[in-house]
Amino acid sequence: MHTNFIAGPLATILNLITMKNLIYLLLFFYPFCAYGQSDKDYWEKWDSNYPVIDILKMLDSEKHYADSVEKNPKITPYYVRSDRYRFDAEYIGKVRVIDKSIKSTMRIVYKLTIGNPKVLDDLIDSEVLIKLGKDTLWMPVQKNILRSLKDEINNGDTLTLYCLYLNEHSTENGLRNIFIISEFNKK
Repeated sequence: MHTNFIAGPLATILNLITMKNLIYLLLFFYPFCAYGQSDKDYWEKWDSNYPVIDILKMLDSEKHYADSVEKNPKITPYYVRSDRYRFDAEYIGKVRVIDKSIKSTMRIVYKLTIGNPKVLDDLIDSEVLIKLGKDTLWMPVQKNILRSLKDEINNGDTLTLYCLYLNEHSTENGLRNIFIISEFNKK
């Protein structure tokens, strides 16, 4: 009888511990169920925040505008802007450490147009080479996105890139068009 008395409370405690763990697991996984979204919903949200552009036409327009500013002494030769865009491009697979002057430009434009540039410090330290038509362009990439690119994408794959665009034109650095890759989708 004494053995049953110990076994009875011990069995109850084990059942409570198991029930407690079950409750913790349910509480842990519930947010994933409640806030989960389908793949289609995920990309529709990204698409709504990043309008499609013809990247080559946009870059050509930026060059023409920068040239006109440089030729007109009445216009201040310094301007910045930021925006968000999506466009198709080819992944080449080359990666390098981001140049300090590019990172400096990113911080300046981000501060003037968006907010605190400190968010960029731990977010970006590399850039990847992307093919746009016949041209190539180095694009900064978020660290977590770079890992995914390396794991999921092959050289030569066509991607839809979702980018934060930071633009600066100055007499010191000339025209800088920087596209920070924030997300991608394989075509």
